[in-house]
Amino acid sequence: MTIEKRQELVARFRNGASVNTLSKTFGVTIRHINRVVTEERGQTKGRSTPSKTVAFRAPIGEIDTFLAGAAAVGITGSSQAFRVLLRMAAGLFELFPNQLDAFNRTVWLKGKELDLLNQLAKSVHRGKLRLSVDDRVLLAKSIDTNARLHEDLRGILDEAKSRRGYAVARLITAKEALR
Repeated sequence: MTIEKRQELVARFRNGASVNTLSKTFGVTIRHINRVVTEERGQTKGRSTPSKTVAFRAPIGEIDTFLAGAAAVGITGSSQAFRVLLRMAAGLFELFPNQLDAFNRTVWLKGKELDLLNQLAKSVHRGKLRLSVDDRVLLAKSIDTNARLHEDLRGILDEAKSRRGYAVARLITAKEALR
């Protein structure tokens, strides 16, 4: 989206245009509209989290080897590579760009499993399927555990995608490929 279009979008939003109307007018998703408005307000994660420039000495060979390894998993910039290293050293989970598609598929499958468990629970509730009390408890626990796992995985995936600056079009294409 060009700068002029972004400015026009924000001006219309400030004048009271709804997000749905703007989405249809500009041919982008509602999420994209919200992101543009948030960026214009200066409320993005990058602006709210101050950064610090760090310098250190290391042999050129070690740096080159590290950056080559980072490039092999889809990390293109040196700053990004060292931020990943810092996050991992702090014990945070890191999802590399070359893993996003497989992880996205796993999250999608977990969502489908949750749908199937819910359908099973509906069948029990409607009397189409009879389960013992113990089996009902197990089904309820399975649904709760699967829902929490799916939510956690979705959070990891969304955070990794937003940190990488994935375009909405790329995400839509990936989701369509999974179907």
